[in-house]
Amino acid sequence: MNICLKYCGGCNSRYDRNKVIEQLNKKFSNINFVTNLDQDGVCDFVIVLSGCPSSCVNHKHLNGRFGKMIIRDLKDYEDLESKLEKVIKKGAAK
Repeated sequence: MNICLKYCGGCNSRYDRNKVIEQLNKKFSNINFVTNLDQDGVCDFVIVLSGCPSSCVNHKHLNGRFGKMIIRDLKDYEDLESKLEKVIKKGAAK
């Protein structure tokens, strides 16, 4: 499963965005995290790592087969884990 990562510019980052990805790598070793879309312009799921609540990074062009989630702070991490577990189940059911 390919998960596309979109980072903001980091101008006002209020948390360690890389730590989120490190935690995800530990929990979901079967996920391939990429920063570029495949040739069709789509990946399985999109994670937008916004460093602050304003979330000004442009991500409208990024679409995941199973959706997209914007992470604005570490509080969003638990929701992301839960969402990815559901996405993995959907992907496995295909």
